[in-house]
Amino acid sequence: MNMLRSEAKTHLQDCFSDNIRTINLEMVSEIQNDIDYYDTVSLVFLLYDVPDTALQRLIVFQRVYKDTNMNLLYDWALNVHSRPTWRYEFLEALTICRLYHVIKKLGFDVASVKERYMPGNINVCVYINPIKKALYKFCENVTANNLVRLKKSLLTYEIDTSEHESCELICLELISQKFISLTQNNLAAKIKQCQVEKLVKIVENIPGLKKIAEDLQIIANKINNDSNFSSPQIMSTPISLSTAKAKLKEDKFDENFCDIFQRLNELQEEDIPVMHLKADTKNLTKDAYPIINTDRIGVCCIVNQEEFHPSKDSIENNFQTHMLDNRLGSTKDQQSLEHLMSSLNFKIKSCRNLNHRDMFKFIRDVINNDVRPEDSIFMLCILSHGIRGHVYAADSVKVKVEDIQKLLDSDDASNLHGKPKILILQACQVDEHRPMPHLVADGPTTNYFFRKSDFLIYWATAPEYEAYRDEQKGSIFIQILCYTIGKKARQEHLYEIFTKVTNSVSHICSRLQQIQVPIFESTLRKKLYLQLPQVSQ
Repeated sequence: MNMLRSEAKTHLQDCFSDNIRTINLEMVSEIQNDIDYYDTVSLVFLLYDVPDTALQRLIVFQRVYKDTNMNLLYDWALNVHSRPTWRYEFLEALTICRLYHVIKKLGFDVASVKERYMPGNINVCVYINPIKKALYKFCENVTANNLVRLKKSLLTYEIDTSEHESCELICLELISQKFISLTQNNLAAKIKQCQVEKLVKIVENIPGLKKIAEDLQIIANKINNDSNFSSPQIMSTPISLSTAKAKLKEDKFDENFCDIFQRLNELQEEDIPVMHLKADTKNLTKDAYPIINTDRIGVCCIVNQEEFHPSKDSIENNFQTHMLDNRLGSTKDQQSLEHLMSSLNFKIKSCRNLNHRDMFKFIRDVINNDVRPEDSIFMLCILSHGIRGHVYAADSVKVKVEDIQKLLDSDDASNLHGKPKILILQACQVDEHRPMPHLVADGPTTNYFFRKSDFLIYWATAPEYEAYRDEQKGSIFIQILCYTIGKKARQEHLYEIFTKVTNSVSHICSRLQQIQVPIFESTLRKKLYLQLPQVSQ
């Protein structure tokens, strides 16, 4: 039996040697016609020795590949065919890209080729640059959404990859701009060490890619520490492609919430029997803030942070302690707020996915350009991830709520002075995983609430707790808030409305064995109505 196995193995080896010698330039030229655009990009990424050349050729190829017969694989083979290993490099690249139909067409036994090159194991390499194989595996795991995150993150490093359609092109751009560097193992000597730390810092903060980032760094370290790394060897278990579904979000509802949202959808504002209401008085009493113009109550500014990406600031300044998932369902909250506040005669100004600088700029611009002297109320709604006393911008940078309050109370916002300002925050308030400082100021604490006058802040949940959101229907807090305001705005002031919202949210969550208790604090000096109060006839 052992002799039979030995003979079979020898036969496969002989076949391999015979087949490898038959690969020629014409066959390489024909192969590009048998594969699609993305496979061509991957092969060029793996095979071309000079990243700058590969990048420039692929940029042109990206633009014209549908209209012209541009054969990048043939060009590569023509340039390197005097190199004795070029056929082996080509076959290894085909195997890494799992182009088994091409390998079979070339006459090879696919199983033996896979055993030789181990395409699923980034720790095994023969002729292909090992860090390129690792980067290819990284690209293979990048989803369309994560590719967008990666591009946004790189833009914060002033690297614009917006025109690149594939992850391999982005990697070539990073190599060309020295953001990452490769060790050229196929040269007589190493020119420089492999450097991927900056990319790893970004990738480890993109959902679903933390393990890939760790493996990429491990490979780079092995390359730098082992001059013989390019020889075929198994150093660890291969990276497997994850097919597991995303974990349950910390702010995602149980299926039982569907009934709640169904009830809310059935209770639209137009169903409220307003025909049985009449104005109690055209002028509010002295214990309430005045409504100057009933046709325009004020401005409602909405910042919806739904899509997140790591950035240079969040990484280098340690703002990001964990990766931030996209907040699916937040668009529903934005739409509900826009519909509600528009029906209450507020001017709506909305914006999505702002970095921390643009977030402050947007709010400042709304205050300076859209708030009028006759406006009675300013409302700012921020929908985002959060930790205690902070909300996250789209670039994963923490923004202090206190700093937002300071902006609303600053000289730059003089047209808001004396007017009631409402701040609605749909965000968690869990603590970061670090000890609290032992030293505190000898004065009033301002951990997360501010102490300026004419402010009303309403958090979706109290400190140390999470806020829950359904990925199709929106958050329980915002949806209950919109429904209750729509029903009670013409009868009750905001203290009363917010108290009802807090009771409803906490009651619903307790039934589902979740803890979420909205909390508000006020420095308002009077009652605040969103509409002139009306009473039943």
